[in-house]
Amino acid sequence: MKPANFLLPSFCAGLLASLPTQARAQTGPLVGTVKTTEAWFLYRPGAVVKPLRLSVLDSNQNVVGTNESTSEAEVDYVAKFHITGLQASTRYTYKIEDLSTGTPVQIEGPADGLKFKTRLAENTRGIVTVAIVSCANSTSEPVWERIATLNPDQLVLGGDTPYIDVADLATARTKHRGFLETPFMASLIRSTSTVGIWDDHDFGLNNGNGVTAADRRANTRKAFVEYRAHEQYGNGTEAVYHKVDLGVMEIFLLDPRWFSQTAASPVDPSQKTTFGTGQWQWILNSLKASRAPFKVLLMGEVWEDKKNSENDDMFTYWYERDALFDYIRARSLPGVVTVGGDIHVSRHLVHPQRIGYDLHDFVTSPAHTSVIPSLDVPHPSLEWSSQQPRQFMTFTADTRSNPPKLTARFYLADGSLQREVVVPYDQLTPKQGQGLARDLRAYWPFDGDLKNRSVLGGRVDADAVNGAALVKDGGLRGGAISLNRASGQYLHVGRSALDDNGAANTVSMWCKPASLPAHGSADRHFLMESTLGGTVGMDAGYSISIGLQAAPMAGQVDLELFTNTFKPATGASTSSPTPLSQGGFSCMLDRSLFTNRWSHVAVTFDSTTLRLYVDGAQVATHSLPVPGPAAETGGFVIGGHRAGTGRNFDGLLDEVALWSRALSAEEIGSLYHAGVPQALPTATSAANTGGDTLEDKWAPGSADRSLVFRHLSQGTPGAP
Repeated sequence: MKPANFLLPSFCAGLLASLPTQARAQTGPLVGTVKTTEAWFLYRPGAVVKPLRLSVLDSNQNVVGTNESTSEAEVDYVAKFHITGLQASTRYTYKIEDLSTGTPVQIEGPADGLKFKTRLAENTRGIVTVAIVSCANSTSEPVWERIATLNPDQLVLGGDTPYIDVADLATARTKHRGFLETPFMASLIRSTSTVGIWDDHDFGLNNGNGVTAADRRANTRKAFVEYRAHEQYGNGTEAVYHKVDLGVMEIFLLDPRWFSQTAASPVDPSQKTTFGTGQWQWILNSLKASRAPFKVLLMGEVWEDKKNSENDDMFTYWYERDALFDYIRARSLPGVVTVGGDIHVSRHLVHPQRIGYDLHDFVTSPAHTSVIPSLDVPHPSLEWSSQQPRQFMTFTADTRSNPPKLTARFYLADGSLQREVVVPYDQLTPKQGQGLARDLRAYWPFDGDLKNRSVLGGRVDADAVNGAALVKDGGLRGGAISLNRASGQYLHVGRSALDDNGAANTVSMWCKPASLPAHGSADRHFLMESTLGGTVGMDAGYSISIGLQAAPMAGQVDLELFTNTFKPATGASTSSPTPLSQGGFSCMLDRSLFTNRWSHVAVTFDSTTLRLYVDGAQVATHSLPVPGPAAETGGFVIGGHRAGTGRNFDGLLDEVALWSRALSAEEIGSLYHAGVPQALPTATSAANTGGDTLEDKWAPGSADRSLVFRHLSQGTPGAP
């Protein structure tokens, strides 16, 4: 990477010379939203009132559409144009004329690089590339230069583009103009459809929401609307959400700022909203109606916890985030990925099976030169991150191949390709098992190896620590894992199998202790505990915690549970949810249940209650003092405490499994199966989505279905 203050290439002077002299003092022209048969544009001729006409020309330079507009002072002299009657997937040029004198005088024309292309029609196969940028300012010129060389079909300004941070309208307008008038940006937007969404700084206030920025959001919205050429701006008077349909890809630009903290949430009236009721319904309806194979949910904020003092992330509003993800899953909507910005580092996360398939979550930031390494925080779903200045990313959706593919690429402004992720379409289509296979996230039968047999595959294979060993014939159906407490043996799983902040889960396992905590001792023998990150440690990540300890009576043992959940935010508009440790929840059981025999232990969690089952029978019900979903869950220690050694189980474990739902009492009984467990079903089948323009023929079994990650230059791997 070149130093942050490197000079622009020498041909920048040539570019400046090629721009019309009068255009340098003007804003635009800018190509905005483009559809199959219509397009939107803006142009500011300077601080003057002028009647203007924009005309679109075909390849023979015949005018095929015109629209007249006046650059009025009320809208900062920005004229908007809307052209209809175009043809799909067609290249056009355009020109702008001054009508002040009665005789049209061309101000800008095709020779000045004024061109665009309409979108692919529905049911048409093709390829589309989108460039996405967030956190940009005057130091971002090399990014615009690089993007232009890639010739994308769409440019998306993903928030903090530009930085406003003021309440007064005049300054907001000046900053928008300055942002669009830098040379490489001015060149790019005249020939590339450019749309955007805002984040906190272009909303007017760092970490701002609808309450803390109430004094400025009307002015920042007015300036934003004036300097964008979108088909839609929120509901027409509030917010700025909208969408762009590119045929094979649809981008939903969400606004989590305008309504945040201003009213009750439409999904949980006890909590504050971020999207607002109207936008919430618009999101659901738009997703349901979308026929695009690939659907991008894009906002300026990140979809996880920033883990700093600010609350402008979707962790704060997890109830709306998770309700949205649950909606996508329940309706088998294919092809969804998420994008965020804001944090001044780029990241790629994969949330396993979160929406019926793996949810790829991308963060692209910053396009300027200010990096914030402290916001590159650990997360159990993190695959990769990059702490570099002047970054951007692209999506390329290609439906010409079988199966279609979505390719994400992370670039630096110097042209370095940092990372490439190729996701076949069939990896973005819902898959579900039946019966006990439904929502089965991990299954370790220990028959010959430590591999996971669920749909998550090798992501959650277990590793033996301190000599933990498989026994070939000592298990319930064959093999088992043997753990020696004195040697500190356990199994470690470095990745999470459960949903981030999941509302429910179930653990099932069989144990045959070689020893139990001695009566009167402080010893604890843990069957399983979850970890906060991908490694062992004492951080409070124990949303799952199952352990044995001595009971007050000599003939009993205490099977104790803990959990770590969210404590919802209350009060001030700047507060965030916090983790809350709950427990221990004790259950005194006869030692005979765990002596010289195999015992089945299962625990279910549903955000309100922990239920404990032994040998198929419910033996305890523990109501949570503060209801809430699980706090972040990283990996797992099987046969030990989250710190690894010191509180380990002693004996054999077998048939360990995890579900991302609370199993019923009947299902727990079937797991016990009168003491003779059977192998769990693991098969899944693809749902008939019907929610796109592609044939349902890219089911499992089709060729070339592999997911490809490429680490190409700078960047650090994420959680193991």
